[in-house]
Amino acid sequence: MAHRKFHSVTVTPVCMAGEVEDGEVLFNPVKIPGACARSSSSLLRSISMIDFDDKKAAVDLYFMQVSKNLGTLAAVISITDANLLLAKPLGCVIMPAVSDLGDYVLGGISTLADINLVVNSDIDDNDEGAIYVAGVATGTHTYTASGIQLTFGFEVL
Repeated sequence: MAHRKFHSVTVTPVCMAGEVEDGEVLFNPVKIPGACARSSSSLLRSISMIDFDDKKAAVDLYFMQVSKNLGTLAAVISITDANLLLAKPLGCVIMPAVSDLGDYVLGGISTLADINLVVNSDIDDNDEGAIYVAGVATGTHTYTASGIQLTFGFEVL
């Protein structure tokens, strides 16, 4: 029977410090180091989002092998087709809004489990298994630069 390895990685993306509207870039790619072993794959199993700004809003998360900006913060996605191909997209996950269950008055925690998205780093990656994630707003809200923290749970395949 194969031995399974689980681990988590926490990142704090640099968010737009100000108002963003639905469909606008909230944060450009942030590195998720060690998401998978070099020349191997992992399953993204879960994501927890701490919302320090207490926005109770969903966020669209775009995963990629190579860091390519989606566009200007607080503007609609404007990545070119050429840069999208260079980013080597891995998938998109809608991180749900914080519900009453995860509300801690001044902020909130949202968790999404059983994602099962296969991810792998770029073959030319020298950062030992890093992938990247960018975020897009799903409503009109005002954020601080460090208003969101994301924890990703991985299973090494």
